[in-house]
Amino acid sequence: MKPLRLLYLDTETVWRGGQEQLFSLMKGLHGRGHQVHLAAPDDAPLARRCRALGLAVHPFRQRSEWSLPALRRLRQILSQARFDVLHSNTPRTLMTAGAASRLRSGPICITSRRVIFPLRSSLSRLKYNRAQHGVIAICRSIQSVLVDGGVDPDRIRVVYEGVDPDWFDHLEKPPFERGLDEVLIGMVAHLSEEKGHSDLLEAASLLVSRFPEARYVLIGDGALRGELEQECHALRLSEFVHFAGFREDSEALMKHLDIFCLPSHSEGFSSALLAAMANRLPSVATKVGGNRELVSDGQTGILVPPSDPPELAEALWQLLQSRQLRHRMGQAARIRVEENFTLAKKISQTEAVYQSFLLARGGEG
Repeated sequence: MKPLRLLYLDTETVWRGGQEQLFSLMKGLHGRGHQVHLAAPDDAPLARRCRALGLAVHPFRQRSEWSLPALRRLRQILSQARFDVLHSNTPRTLMTAGAASRLRSGPICITSRRVIFPLRSSLSRLKYNRAQHGVIAICRSIQSVLVDGGVDPDRIRVVYEGVDPDWFDHLEKPPFERGLDEVLIGMVAHLSEEKGHSDLLEAASLLVSRFPEARYVLIGDGALRGELEQECHALRLSEFVHFAGFREDSEALMKHLDIFCLPSHSEGFSSALLAAMANRLPSVATKVGGNRELVSDGQTGILVPPSDPPELAEALWQLLQSRQLRHRMGQAARIRVEENFTLAKKISQTEAVYQSFLLARGGEG
């Protein structure tokens, strides 16, 4: 396809899965010859990484869903070049993007839907059915939520997130102290309620006497850190649990792990779980959202009900007991990534989505 001029919108000032997933997409499309631009807060980690890559970054902030200053700024950015696609990565910008595009008879508007939360209002349906030409759902579970919420199915395309498996093989292990007999169970997630860290701590308390060699590494930061540390102390787990904080090298740090755990109460499509599978780790994850599409239960990992620490502990116990089972499931996880969730496939399918909506708009004209 001919090179496109693409403008991405992201309003976050933190680095989480959505920003990581967008950055890999932008980097890949840039490598295929497309002109890639970003509109984002100038001090955001995503903006810094894009500038380091040589991509055009336009300072842009939007703190609320209805913002005339943001609309004026976006119209100003759109006036600097004739963009083909305006792609929103965060929901706050949907109405602004739609209004700015239509005022200028500008680019097609596409948005990525990454969260599994249901649509609860007519305004939400309006944002997806009228303000956007198309919606990219990053897994089928999210597609179902959108359809159930009243979004026109013809506007929705499913494009799974993807990674470059070979990239993980070239990562070097960062320094990390561990005992010779320890088995490391790791979790990479923002320290927030829906991620289920407390469930993992409760499961760990049930396993201490059965497998005292297990250690738990929590990678990530957030508002719940103090509360979780207190809970850890109350459960007498302080010597077994390590709070590693936010790590930009989390994918490389995973190479020290033996088991990956994601006990989320709600989940879209986890970048961390995908990275763990690419790193040949077996996983224990909850039966929510995209986890069920990533993990083949009993083959690449074990799926358990959410908010059920005893079941979580039993699944971890199965993997803790058997090095052979961990190895077999880890190898199967890597093969599943190579066959279904590669970055190359994600980039090609995103290009196809852009092309289909561009052709549809041309047909309408």
